[in-house]
Amino acid sequence: MGLFDKIIGDKSSEVDTQQEEKPDFKSIIVESENIPRELKSVAVANKLRVDELDFKILKVKTLYSDGKEEGWIEVDDAKLKMFDSEDFLLNENLKIKQSFKVDIHKKIDEEERPKLPDITLSGNKLLTRIIANIKKDLHLKYFSQLEASIIEEINKKKIKAGVFVGVNDANLQREVKKIVAGVRVNGVLSEDHSFIVSQCIDPIAPINDDLIYHYKKKIKKEDAHGRVDYSRRGYILAVDENECVIEYIKAKKGKAGRNCQGKYLAVAEPKVQHEVAISVSENITKKEDEDRIKYISKKSGYVTEISPNSFDIDDQMEIDEISFRSTGSIETSMSSNVKINIKEADTLKDAIGPGMSVETSELNVDGNVGSGAKIKVNKLQIGGQTHKTSTIYAKEAHIVTHRGEITGEVISIDRLEGGKVIGDIVEIKQVIGGEIIAKSVLIDELVSNATIIASERIEIKELKGNNNKFLIDPTVTKEFNEQIEKINQEIKDLKIRLKPIPTQLDDRKRLIDKTKPTVNMVKEKIEELKNDGKTPPVTLVGKIKEFQLMVNNYNEMLKNYKEQKAKLQDLNSDLDEVQLKVFTAKIINHSPWLEFNEIKFKLISPPTEISYNTKDHEIVREMMLKQVGDGQYKIERSSEYSS
Repeated sequence: MGLFDKIIGDKSSEVDTQQEEKPDFKSIIVESENIPRELKSVAVANKLRVDELDFKILKVKTLYSDGKEEGWIEVDDAKLKMFDSEDFLLNENLKIKQSFKVDIHKKIDEEERPKLPDITLSGNKLLTRIIANIKKDLHLKYFSQLEASIIEEINKKKIKAGVFVGVNDANLQREVKKIVAGVRVNGVLSEDHSFIVSQCIDPIAPINDDLIYHYKKKIKKEDAHGRVDYSRRGYILAVDENECVIEYIKAKKGKAGRNCQGKYLAVAEPKVQHEVAISVSENITKKEDEDRIKYISKKSGYVTEISPNSFDIDDQMEIDEISFRSTGSIETSMSSNVKINIKEADTLKDAIGPGMSVETSELNVDGNVGSGAKIKVNKLQIGGQTHKTSTIYAKEAHIVTHRGEITGEVISIDRLEGGKVIGDIVEIKQVIGGEIIAKSVLIDELVSNATIIASERIEIKELKGNNNKFLIDPTVTKEFNEQIEKINQEIKDLKIRLKPIPTQLDDRKRLIDKTKPTVNMVKEKIEELKNDGKTPPVTLVGKIKEFQLMVNNYNEMLKNYKEQKAKLQDLNSDLDEVQLKVFTAKIINHSPWLEFNEIKFKLISPPTEISYNTKDHEIVREMMLKQVGDGQYKIERSSEYSS
């Protein structure tokens, strides 16, 4: 054959191939452990695509081997319940397999076969749980074989996924039966359904041992912006009473599992790496159970490691200084019951260094507090001076020389030099400039350039300077502002609730007045029927009851409206009473006044300030605000002390 003939021959062969028709394939019965592979083989042999084929399950054969007997043992349907036994399934030597006898055939056209809903299978990561997802279908109709067809479809999908059929699937038939019953009653599949179709045994992971130092977790080195604060090194780590200080988690063996494909899921042995002998003092109690050992604090304080793995709780500490170099910031919380004594007393050094933070229950400082330092305590003693940029909060405090800012409740200062003091009760021996805000202020010696604001009382034993400002202002206290805010909010809410009620009352009153003549006629008709020995119709009696209910509701609303209006009046009276506290406040000076000192009283409602400038050598022991007329006020000056 020449080259031309070969070309012609090749083309002729190609044309013949194109014209060759696929063989007419109907079905074939096969038995195999791998149906997907059989589908592919049948498709290739019959020049079909795999998606053109379907199959019907004729028989499922389940076999196992447990290592005790040679070969595979077939399990009949009656004995399939043995696979529900956890002990049986968790035999490491157990092997399970299934073979399927199926009828492979070409798919039937959709028009010819009964309609089934869309079904998909999903599973968890280890395939110990297989879930069927059936989408709602408003076109699905009930037919007698619907239940069997859905189960068959699910089982075919399980076979394709390598999941066992008829094993650990007791839930399958129960759920499908409920779904089909719903279709039969409702006529359609009105919602999605998801349910477990195969459930085997999840493995339980082993627990490795661990030693957790809970008290060390309190160290927060990062600030609010995520920056590392190297001053927070956890020099003192506080705990509360009954708090878990240390916890040892015991190692625990896991438990093997088996998935829905028959695969044995082994687990590793637990790791033991943190088992140490821990000893504790009488301040820590040990509690042990089968899972863990807990070391619980018996009192508040801070944890000390006496020696390696030996712990105690202490509540007092003496240190030379708090500084970035030696300790870093110390933050133990105000409820910790920890008392810290700082012994550095050199006037040229800082006992609490620049930028350091201290939070504890009680703090005694022999020396000075540096720039930018922050202190937060219940009880405070400072034997030196505070820097003007330091900030302090203390419920109770005594400071020798104060230049920074302190907020608290009861504050005592020997010498105030330009600092700021905010408290409830403030007592200061000598004031050389600064700002004081409190309920009550007592000053032994006042020099110059101070601003003193109080809500109840300012008392000066000896005035030695000028350019001081004295202000009585009820709003400076948190309690006053909270009380005023609460009353104002109640008044506002009550006014909003009351606003629509008059209109509603008027509407109800008009309806009652309009209905009353008709009701009177009905009453007359009822009396007439009774006189004739007849029973009045239920509808007439009902109209009378309806009218009575309308009147009762109106009267109840009117009564409630009057009560709420009275409450509003009481609240306004309460507001006036709170605001009038300014008239009980006093400014007391036990020495002669000097000129250029300003006195002010502040009224809240209406917002008013009444002022007075003192005169040189003026003898005025007490000053109070008095109302002398409608909207008229004056500062009353008395040379005598009131009771």
